Amino acid sequence: MKTWNPNTNRILSRLCWVTAAIYVAIYVAAFWDLPINISIWHQGLLIYFHFIPMFLLQLVLCRTRSTPVSIFLPLGILAGVGLVWLCLTQWTLLGLVLFGYWCIAPVMGCFVAWVTYFAGYILGYRRV
Repeated sequence: MKTWNPNTNRILSRLCWVTAAIYVAIYVAAFWDLPINISIWHQGLLIYFHFIPMFLLQLVLCRTRSTPVSIFLPLGILAGVGLVWLCLTQWTLLGLVLFGYWCIAPVMGCFVAWVTYFAGYILGYRRV
């Protein structure tokens, strides 16, 4: 039976915070000057980069979960933010489309982290 390195959780959580800070910097840089005039690569980073911190956060939660419900915590937070956003936009179609487009990357990050965790579990990696 293969065991996991105990430092891996610390490394993953630090990488999660670093990539989240990078995403915040990307977000602030995009909306610093209004109207928005950013390049296409900056738009891509703005829409898709938060896949990485969500993947790392979900992987840490899968590895350190005390209750099985905790692995759904990021999706619950995302749904809460979505409800606030939809209430602010008065449940318009454009608000729904923008929220759905913004959520694709974090939801895929959660899904890929679940697949990664359970693939490692099936391949014989066990927590000690």
